[in-house]
Amino acid sequence: MKKKLILIGGGGHGESVIDSIRSANEYDIIGILDQTLEASTSICGIPVLGTDELLSDLCHQGISYGVIAVGSLGDPRPRIRIYETLKQNGLVLPNIIDKSAVLSQNVSMGEGSFIGKGVIIGARAVLGKGCIINTGAIIEHGAIIGDFVHIAPGCVLCGNVSVGEHTHIGAGTTVIQNITIGDNTMIGAGSLVLRNIPSHTLAFGKPAKEVGVYEQSYDYR
Repeated sequence: MKKKLILIGGGGHGESVIDSIRSANEYDIIGILDQTLEASTSICGIPVLGTDELLSDLCHQGISYGVIAVGSLGDPRPRIRIYETLKQNGLVLPNIIDKSAVLSQNVSMGEGSFIGKGVIIGARAVLGKGCIINTGAIIEHGAIIGDFVHIAPGCVLCGNVSVGEHTHIGAGTTVIQNITIGDNTMIGAGSLVLRNIPSHTLAFGKPAKEVGVYEQSYDYR
């Protein structure tokens, strides 16, 4: 019997999550909770049930698993709030891994992450909780990825790269081996990172250069 699961979020990222869940054929998606969508509508054939205020009732109906299906474009706060809400309601947050992804047998992962289509993750890589590793990204051996990081489509992180929590690595970026990128940092799309980038920094280009402070409020509560 498939495990019953609820999704929080019904936007574009949610559609990708639904597709990957279906590819694994392990979970039965009961419905979607979303603050902006009308109840009784549907996304990819999955009914929108209402807002996350329904979570408690759904848990009492035997649903044990919840998935963060909201994306993150440089602002992980909505995903963190959803993570906290799911945990407060006692739900398990599985890692959703598309069947086309290739992961080393000794990858270590926290809970509640999404691994998209065609992703490759090498030996001894460590991923925190709540991450998005998006379509076609490559994370090589020994990489360390912090909590609620988004590695956008087509990124290449070479061996032993470290990425701090809440950081966004823009689409098509390459980070050479042994580089450290700090917390709460934004790397612009298409960048080539050849040197360490500190926390709270906006950087982009080939090679990537620091162009300013990346200001974001991280008072989640």
